[in-house]
Amino acid sequence: MLRIGALCILVCASAGLGYLMGQRLSKRLEQLKVLKRMMLFLQGEISCARSPLPEAFWNVAGRLPEPFREFLREVSEDLCRYEGETLGEVFAENADCHLKDTSLTREDLERLKELGENLGYLDKAMQLAHLETYGRELDMAIEELTEGLPVRKKLFRSLGIMGGLFLAILLI
Repeated sequence: MLRIGALCILVCASAGLGYLMGQRLSKRLEQLKVLKRMMLFLQGEISCARSPLPEAFWNVAGRLPEPFREFLREVSEDLCRYEGETLGEVFAENADCHLKDTSLTREDLERLKELGENLGYLDKAMQLAHLETYGRELDMAIEELTEGLPVRKKLFRSLGIMGGLFLAILLI
């Protein structure tokens, strides 16, 4: 009786793991869309409001959910303190600190850090061009993820269930 209960728990746990992996994909898609909104807001702040970058980051932060809000606020505060670091360094430090627990992949974070490196040292036109390029990259990632999301979620769920059943059979 105890053995059957343990096998049922094993199957449920692996099915739950498959379900969580599918949810993580959905969450990544949502977070990529937040990054896209962040990029659009920054474009507006730079082009229309003509805000300097620390002020633009602070203003945009108020319109985003956590952890992106805290990320941009910290970047803004660090830039205002100016301790000799470049924008790219400040951006990368804060991305590593505040966005490490998100569902974004390592590649997503690297692209974001790359944006920070390219934003800080050029004129307004080049900053807008880099934001536009980053926006196109985000659009491609969002489109790719959206197309494959239902299939991949179903695959993760199925693999979770099948993996649990396989382990249960092995242990019998």
